[in-house]
Amino acid sequence: MKKTFTLAILSAYGCLAQMDGSIISRSEVTFPSYDESPSIEMYYDKTTYEAATADTEVLIDKMEYYSDGLRVVAYLSYPAHPENKAYPVIIFNRGSGVRNDISYVHAPLFKKLVHSGFLVIAPALRGSEGGEGTDEIGGREINDILNILPLLGQISYADTTNLFMLGESRGGIMTYLALKRKFPVRAAAVIGGITDMAFYLKDRPWAEDFFKENFPDYGEKKDSILQTRSALSWAKDFEAPVLIMNGQADPQVIPDHALNMATELTGLGKEYELIIMEGGNHILSGEHTKRRDQEVVKWFKKYLN
Repeated sequence: MKKTFTLAILSAYGCLAQMDGSIISRSEVTFPSYDESPSIEMYYDKTTYEAATADTEVLIDKMEYYSDGLRVVAYLSYPAHPENKAYPVIIFNRGSGVRNDISYVHAPLFKKLVHSGFLVIAPALRGSEGGEGTDEIGGREINDILNILPLLGQISYADTTNLFMLGESRGGIMTYLALKRKFPVRAAAVIGGITDMAFYLKDRPWAEDFFKENFPDYGEKKDSILQTRSALSWAKDFEAPVLIMNGQADPQVIPDHALNMATELTGLGKEYELIIMEGGNHILSGEHTKRRDQEVVKWFKKYLN
């Protein structure tokens, strides 16, 4: 009934309907089979995926909402039978560029976090999951994350006084950007996040082709583009404590990124925790998944109001 009321109000007032964070539509996700979601093997095995998608105690909805006048997508994971209370919220920032499999590949994680007492909302970012606009990989799509705050104000069981943020890989960049923009989280966690783009390209020079493809003005504005996506440049602006995790064997974002950020935060007197998992890969999947998730939940619960 609440969903119907919200959408009716938005339909009745055109100007309100296009306000940032206004919910346009909401529908439950239907999951494909394991074999129909090929990217899932990077994250979970078949048994884990099927157990998660068969779990009817936690639901995942696809939501369309407005951000800078664009129709964009986020996924909300929540208890199928919410108690008469408001739940703390984890904003999950996914990895990679344009994606169309976010709710599938992360279903086991989302449902585990909900069973741990949180709601989870994952902004897909513009250009992904059928959303409008262009993903600039650290550009204006940060607003799609900032506009999650007014969206959550429309969810009666979301406790907006207890917000947390978890970023994976490229999502680490977005998490650091959100901290720079003073998004009101009590704590944040980053897994395999790039902290210095110039250093990243020096270590992986072939990746520059990816930047040239995604930034038409890269040749003229290279230094600016790299600096505005390098969290080491604005670590002084962090106000929330940060859990920094990296795989010791991460072939994509070497542990130096995490170590350099920890060194910077130490010098600034900022609150953080650093965990380098021996043998861990880029997203700390496989044998490291259980500890990864436990550390995230423990870190966030430490800062619950």
